[in-house]
Amino acid sequence: MRVKGSTLLVAAALATPLLALVAVLATSSWVQALVLWPTGLVTATAVLAPPRWRLPVVAAGGLVAGSTFWLVDVPHGAALGFGAATTAQAFLAQLVLCRGWRGPRPGLRDQHDMGRWILASFAGAALGTTVLGVVVTVDGWRFDLGQVVMVLLAGVFSQLLLVLPFLELDAAAPGVSQLERGGQWVATVASTAAAFGIQDSAYWAFLTVPFLAWGALRLPLREMVLQLLVITVTVLTLGSVGIGPLGFDQAGDAAVETATVLHLFLIGGVLLVVPYALVSQQLRRRSAEAHREGELVRRIMDSATRTAIIATDRAGRITLVNVGAENLLGYRGDELLGRTPEVIVPRGEIQSQAEALGTAPSFVKIAKVLARNPAEPRDWRLRRKSGEVRSHSMVLTPMTDEAGAVAGYVLTSEDVTARVQRQESLLAALLSEREAVERLEQADRMKDALVSTVSHELRTPLTSILGYATMLADGDFGDLDGPAEQMLDRIIKNGERLRSLVENLLVLARVNAGHLEVDAHVLDLRDVVRSAQEVVVPSLVARDLDVRIRLPEGPALVDGDAGMLERVLLNLLTNALKFTPDGGRVDVVVGVEDEEVVMDVSDTGLGIPLEEQDQLFTQFFRSSVAKKEAIQGTGLGLSIAHSIVEQHGGVIGATSEAGAGSTFLVVLPRLTEAAATARGWAPTEVDPAAQGLEIVGGPPPPYERGRTRPA
Repeated sequence: MRVKGSTLLVAAALATPLLALVAVLATSSWVQALVLWPTGLVTATAVLAPPRWRLPVVAAGGLVAGSTFWLVDVPHGAALGFGAATTAQAFLAQLVLCRGWRGPRPGLRDQHDMGRWILASFAGAALGTTVLGVVVTVDGWRFDLGQVVMVLLAGVFSQLLLVLPFLELDAAAPGVSQLERGGQWVATVASTAAAFGIQDSAYWAFLTVPFLAWGALRLPLREMVLQLLVITVTVLTLGSVGIGPLGFDQAGDAAVETATVLHLFLIGGVLLVVPYALVSQQLRRRSAEAHREGELVRRIMDSATRTAIIATDRAGRITLVNVGAENLLGYRGDELLGRTPEVIVPRGEIQSQAEALGTAPSFVKIAKVLARNPAEPRDWRLRRKSGEVRSHSMVLTPMTDEAGAVAGYVLTSEDVTARVQRQESLLAALLSEREAVERLEQADRMKDALVSTVSHELRTPLTSILGYATMLADGDFGDLDGPAEQMLDRIIKNGERLRSLVENLLVLARVNAGHLEVDAHVLDLRDVVRSAQEVVVPSLVARDLDVRIRLPEGPALVDGDAGMLERVLLNLLTNALKFTPDGGRVDVVVGVEDEEVVMDVSDTGLGIPLEEQDQLFTQFFRSSVAKKEAIQGTGLGLSIAHSIVEQHGGVIGATSEAGAGSTFLVVLPRLTEAAATARGWAPTEVDPAAQGLEIVGGPPPPYERGRTRPA
């Protein structure tokens, strides 16, 4: 139980005069009075008092000392010297203990506090003895060396012992049984009584020392201070009445000598017990802290039930295994302690890890290499007690001692077998998919090669067939009757369709092979439109369509391949004509902006469902409307147009609504007339009105009717 400082202050203040009176009234000489006078209580009272009261307390203590010594047979000057010595001694001791006049209440918790306590006791006693010697010498009282030593030792002992109970001491409670505590107390008190009360040999005084050492080792410091007080009271009481080998009731030099020896014994006892008890108390406290920390670490480690934690010493012998390691590896901790990790790591895994790290196949060698980069996890194959091999992700961390040398290693791992199996399955799937893709790519290349070869082979006979059919139709081999002429017309039309398909297949093959070459030169997009106009006019003879072409007044210059761009326009225009019923309208508009030439092909035809528009430029795609209406086509035209426009650095896009027509927009980079002229271009005059098509001049609005520029 901790006692408040104010309570201790009152106790010290009351005990000082009372014990002082006892010291002088119960003795017959100044030697006995000096031995019993509680000088240390004056220091204790000053230490406990508030800073502003310390000097009055010290002065009052000196006054009490001087007053009480007047009651024994010492001259008045000597009594004044005892009072002054008490004041000086308490003053200096308090300064040292409190680290200044206004310092806090001191404690006794470590070696620094103990050193300050011993220094205060010896320095205060030395100053007090000096003051007393000076005063009594001036007063003329004989004060020899033996008396000086006795006074010094009495002051030292009083400061050492009587200040102790009033210092702040740790109330550490060691695990000592009541039987042991009682036995130690009985042995100490009994040996003290026997050594100082029953026989007359001073050598027996050392009988108490082993029991004091026993108590200092096992009991708390506060209890040992109480034990020292009991022993001191016993020894001084017996000595003051002349009992035992160190009785000092006689007068003269004999009393001084006996009192000197007695104080040497008591000082030795205090300086044996207090340091020993303090060190033992610190060791117990540190041991308890280490135990608590160890238990905390153990609880933390054991709470990691899905993480294996294994510690080894420098030689690789296992020193610690947590619950997680027991769960994951199937071993009990005691089955692994003292063994090396090779018991849980297959020999082949040790060999493969060593080869990967470039070291010898030994755990210690591998650990030294891994310790250079401890934060990097590695996959290990570990063997359970059952023989099952599992995959673990392991991190190896070195443990170092105070000097920084490696003292051991900590292995932390988690079972990642499921993850490794998923990775292996995924890798196998990826490899299988890669092989499938390679086979598909090979088949695609073979298909492209076949299409290209067949198309080339078809082109020659198809050209010959169409040539002879045209000659027949022109009457080069005589006139034909009506039915023959109709059949020949069908042959020519289907031959043209077949030739168009062959041409598309050849272009598609070049696109897929990445060999679509652009023969770029300066051209006027109006010329491309006029050329395409001539191609489509024959197909409009039997149709009731309103087809209009609107061109700008000035040139629409681009850097491109005229044949390819004509193919783009023909694909867009023929689609518009095919998907627009009679009575509808088709518009072709070319516009020029600052840096772009825009070609717009729109119709009022069947349109394209919204959900299918993102597939418009996909090879072989045909809309559901085309299939439903049985409109002929291959699904290649828009895909080819898209590739050609991209090759020219442009973009193509479409907007459409089912039943409301479609609009296709082509945007190409524009060449300025200055740049075109520098490359040898010269404008030409061409009559835009040709072959029954209505061609409207003037600058058109390129994005009318809510058309949207392609992204």
